[in-house]
Amino acid sequence: MPSLTLLMQWIVLLAGSLGFSWLLTPWIATASPLVGAMVVAMCFGFSGAHTRVRPLFVAIAQAMTGVAIASTLDVKVLCATAGNAWVLLGVLLTVACAVLVGWILTRFSSLPGTTGAWGCLPGAAAVMGSLATQNGGDGILVSLMQYLRVVMVVATVPVLAHAMVANDSAALGVAQGPLISASHAGIGSVAAVAISVVGCWLGTRRPIATGAFLAPLVLASVWSAAIPIPLEVPKLLLLGCFMVIGWAIGLQFRRELALPMLRSLPEMLGGILAMLVMCGLSAWLISSLSSVTFITAYLATSPGGLDSIVAVALGSHADMNFVVAVQTLRLFTVLLAGPMLAKAITRSAAPACA
Repeated sequence: MPSLTLLMQWIVLLAGSLGFSWLLTPWIATASPLVGAMVVAMCFGFSGAHTRVRPLFVAIAQAMTGVAIASTLDVKVLCATAGNAWVLLGVLLTVACAVLVGWILTRFSSLPGTTGAWGCLPGAAAVMGSLATQNGGDGILVSLMQYLRVVMVVATVPVLAHAMVANDSAALGVAQGPLISASHAGIGSVAAVAISVVGCWLGTRRPIATGAFLAPLVLASVWSAAIPIPLEVPKLLLLGCFMVIGWAIGLQFRRELALPMLRSLPEMLGGILAMLVMCGLSAWLISSLSSVTFITAYLATSPGGLDSIVAVALGSHADMNFVVAVQTLRLFTVLLAGPMLAKAITRSAAPACA
């Protein structure tokens, strides 16, 4: 792969991503461009390819995704949902699962220092590596664990969601985005692109994790609440953005990181699988005690990246208001409390680490 020119690498990456996405479409529908591009990009990264997605393109893709998600939301319902006790329970259960698994890894695994604690914290994968390095962890292993978890979640959630929606007619009753008349479609598309650009610029001006995603999401939500013209991100553009996000995740797995990952792979996989199972049980508990469907609760509690999970949720007939509320609140909870939680886990596990 390194023998190919950079242009040829991009051509092969694009062709491979399109082909694999097409093969995945019957099983995971809307999420197939993201998952297909991610898997092909992982193969490229491990093969030694030099392709990298520029941060600007990733930010634009996140911005477009944020606007697309906002177009499916009801702002009044979202605000009411944000204060829902089930949202708070979803956040608390997910963080509690991460803390428990992080404690077990820190106490009993061979992962160095605070690596297990930081690697299990859900969300904000892009910044966890640097935060871990600043707090005594192995930033490379933490980043690998974070992105490996994102890969596993993004690869498995669409399959589960597609299967559940196919077998659960009740899930099809969840309201989707507003219908768009032909006269408003052009205006809605132009406005969506404009909001994406402005929101992306605003979101990258401040050192906020996933700011390029959150700022357009907020701006588009304000538009939807104030202006009766629905936003519409052109379908091909949105699918292209999903592909860019998939590339950005997959290309994090580089050849020089293969050996460290293989050495720690059993422990990292064990921790990730434990988190997925515990989040699944949390989703089952929430859906059993409330009117929230299991697929909505599962997407809301899944410990993947905010942008990738909500992108997957777009094609799943889940309640987007609930998913966005839980995922966003959890992101800020982890960013604010993450260092404190990681240090508490490490102190608690210190006797076995000494």
